[in-house]
Amino acid sequence: MSEPKLRLLVGDTYRCERALAEREEALRASDPAIERHVAFGDEIDPSGLKTELRSSSLFALGRHFVLRRPEKAKSPKAIAAAIQGEIPPETFVTFVACELKATNPIYKRCKAIDALVSLPTPRGRGIAAAAREILAAHGVEASPSAVQRLVFRNGGDLLGIAQEAAKLRTFAPGERLSEDAVDRLVFPSAEKTVFPFFDRLGERNVSGALATLQEMRDDPGRTLGGAVRHLTRLTMVRLTLDRKGPRKRLSEAVGLPDWLCKRLADQAKRHTLDDLKGLLELGVGLDVGVKSGRISAGDALLRLVLAVAKA
Repeated sequence: MSEPKLRLLVGDTYRCERALAEREEALRASDPAIERHVAFGDEIDPSGLKTELRSSSLFALGRHFVLRRPEKAKSPKAIAAAIQGEIPPETFVTFVACELKATNPIYKRCKAIDALVSLPTPRGRGIAAAAREILAAHGVEASPSAVQRLVFRNGGDLLGIAQEAAKLRTFAPGERLSEDAVDRLVFPSAEKTVFPFFDRLGERNVSGALATLQEMRDDPGRTLGGAVRHLTRLTMVRLTLDRKGPRKRLSEAVGLPDWLCKRLADQAKRHTLDDLKGLLELGVGLDVGVKSGRISAGDALLRLVLAVAKA
């Protein structure tokens, strides 16, 4: 059998589970009757594990020991010693860990025999790329903005994205997934943030902005500061869009990612440059008023939202 006797999968939960599933599929392909034994780190008895690994099953030829959360093991040194000896034919061991320090004896043992598989969580653009792969694997086609929205609503958690992809395949079969469909069908598993409020503000959707504010628990002073920064970005984008003559790409001129520039451009087009300048001046004035104690942060934030309606 080509599968190694010992494997340590460490890193992103979704990627580790996928790697485990592929390993189990390969093992079952060679031995459909292979036994599967699962244990968690805090319940592993090193001496019992050593005995199990040196013995043979009475009911099956092959055995696969899946040992989860080894970082929680009470005696990692003893477990590392248990897997150090010769493992019988047709017996396989897989450790699955979210994180494991390089100083951990189990980590060191697996690395020493080239049994370590590191599967870190993607960062930055890598999360969106992984989300597209997950959607494609489930037969779901999505627009770039829908992918970004899906990542945002799941907090970048690939396992959550995979679960939502299965649901989207059921509820939106045969159609290209849009950003609106994601908002309608995907339950937000990430903690609520201020960014939907900023988007509703930029869209001049006052009722939506107020509804979002009601759901948030963020400090109104910080939210006001963030709203002022958002209006600053919208003003920069509106100014860039209004310029005459040859233009650079919007992302190059503003210094922001393409996907964010597109979102901001859609919002900036709903305002004139004079309107945005007026709102920005009001926002800065309100922020100064809050910091000098002349107005409460909640009242200042409400005045800014209502000013968007009048603009």
